[in-house]
Amino acid sequence: MEDYGYYRRSRERKSYGSGFVVLKVADVVMMVATVICSLALVGAYLSRYVSPEKAWWLAFPGLVFPVLYVIEIVCGLWWVVRWKRTAFVVAVILLCGVRAAGTYWQPDLRKRYGEEVPAKSEIVVMSYNVKGFDKQFATEEKTTRELIADQATDNRVDILCLQEFAGDMSDPEIRPLLPDLPYFRIAPYDCYADRTVYGGLAVFSRYPIVAWKALPAQDEDRLFSMWADLKIGRDTVRVFNNHLNSTYIDNNDVDYLSSLHFISSEGRRAHVGDIVRKLRDSYRKRAPQADTVAQAIAASPYPVIVCGDFNDTPASYAYHTVRGKRLRDAFVAKGRGLQGTYGGFFNMFRLDYILTDREAVEVLHYYPFDVVYSDHMPVAAGVALGESDL
Repeated sequence: MEDYGYYRRSRERKSYGSGFVVLKVADVVMMVATVICSLALVGAYLSRYVSPEKAWWLAFPGLVFPVLYVIEIVCGLWWVVRWKRTAFVVAVILLCGVRAAGTYWQPDLRKRYGEEVPAKSEIVVMSYNVKGFDKQFATEEKTTRELIADQATDNRVDILCLQEFAGDMSDPEIRPLLPDLPYFRIAPYDCYADRTVYGGLAVFSRYPIVAWKALPAQDEDRLFSMWADLKIGRDTVRVFNNHLNSTYIDNNDVDYLSSLHFISSEGRRAHVGDIVRKLRDSYRKRAPQADTVAQAIAASPYPVIVCGDFNDTPASYAYHTVRGKRLRDAFVAKGRGLQGTYGGFFNMFRLDYILTDREAVEVLHYYPFDVVYSDHMPVAAGVALGESDL
């Protein structure tokens, strides 16, 4: 490809220095990197629309979308400096992903004076995967369950959606836990469980719960979603609480990938292959779950608020399917910076979401938290009922 602009080199040059040869080699290397990264990035764009049941391998570029996008920016800057037409091609590819990039990072251009606290006029919704109230996060004074309950109370939470809720679910044990949220419904992961100790989904509310339902599990899998209708003044809002299929990645896998042992360790092919199979199977199971949730949202006669641990990134089919055109991501609307919600992998993944009805629920604030009571971080949003201009 010929150079152009002010830095056009003469074709009549008869001798080239070593610097010229180095640049040519660098151009070849960067061209290969640009082609590979561009193709992978296009695959990441497509992963939002193609079900992993049909093409599971497309989900993997989506998993590393932020890394691919940053590499593409670096490649684009190289071609700008080198004054090559390739820069225009890279720019087009990057522009196609601007909205997707916005689901990971939001510029923070507003001045802030201290930490934002919820106003009394807004409805605060919180979503939190509590990891079964794991004892490792408890203190000598309080259990993990009590610490999380205190957090919800201190932040004036009005609607609380919990995933992996575990322990004694009997009414005398639950009711004193969150005195400000007297209405609650709990759906065990095992739909046929008839006992007081189990794990499941829970919705706590300051507002009366007038109806609720657990979405049916498929192929004997555990329950993955529930909804509850809340009476807020003269309005009724349907709140969905979701915990889509796990990635099957355990602590050993997280440590193995985070420490980069797969680069030099023996047996890495077998270990990495095992991780890939786990992710493949999880993607395939989340896809129909996301379809089911999306159908239930579309069928709702009331405005909806969707919470939960999707176990997937904003570039995924699951997120894109559940969000659809009807819902707005509270982080995209009012978040700032980078907000990871999963503690593993350097806290770079946002897996937990609050989505709201575009036409009926206005997002006022997005509240991230940096607390260690689980392997996930809680997320919260301040909302108001009524049409939003966003």
